[in-house]
Amino acid sequence: MEQQANVIVATGTGKGVIDDFDRDYQKRDRVIVAEFKVLGLKPPYPWRSLWEWHGFYSQELPTYASRRVHVGNLKRRALDQLDDLANGLSVHDPAAEQSDSTWAGIDARIAGLINEYQVAQDKDTWQDVGRRSREILIDLGKLIADPQIVPEGQEPPKGADARAWFDRLLEHHANGRNRSELRGLMRTTWDLAQKVTHGDIDDVDAFASAQATVLLVRTTQKLLSTRDEE
Repeated sequence: MEQQANVIVATGTGKGVIDDFDRDYQKRDRVIVAEFKVLGLKPPYPWRSLWEWHGFYSQELPTYASRRVHVGNLKRRALDQLDDLANGLSVHDPAAEQSDSTWAGIDARIAGLINEYQVAQDKDTWQDVGRRSREILIDLGKLIADPQIVPEGQEPPKGADARAWFDRLLEHHANGRNRSELRGLMRTTWDLAQKVTHGDIDDVDAFASAQATVLLVRTTQKLLSTRDEE
């Protein structure tokens, strides 16, 4: 990453000719993109070739100083993300590699949520984490909405009422067992998403909301798969 940043800066500040560096740049770029994908992170540099970089800075970064600062910020943000991963501060999805295809839409949203948290650095971007969490919960409600789990004589919940559908799901699959803790998990997860979306929050709140959302989705998935196996 350091070497790549040095080449980007050099070719953007008159200290290197693009054609002399582009082949090696693209080779390193493929490695970086692949490794960051494995980690669930966005690649730090969005240009797949140095000519793409040239097109960007020609339009957006008129001075050498602005180009150095921009590339430095990208590199520093990526290094911070890697440090967070190394220190165990990333959002974890325990089913990232074993999701059923019928959950593909939610899986994609979870991947987006994790990436959103990794780059969030202020109140506005932390609130974006809350919004993504809430959208995932709404989608979860729509996914588990099934008239067959509604007791006879009761009105089914609205399609987007994730909490109500989750309650119906637990009632249908509980077999007399107490599921109050799982109901509490849904309520807490929803309340966290609402708080992070609208409240005066920080990185801890955003992390809690994202991690709780992933936990709830995977717990629901586990509940359904367990019942299917019985």
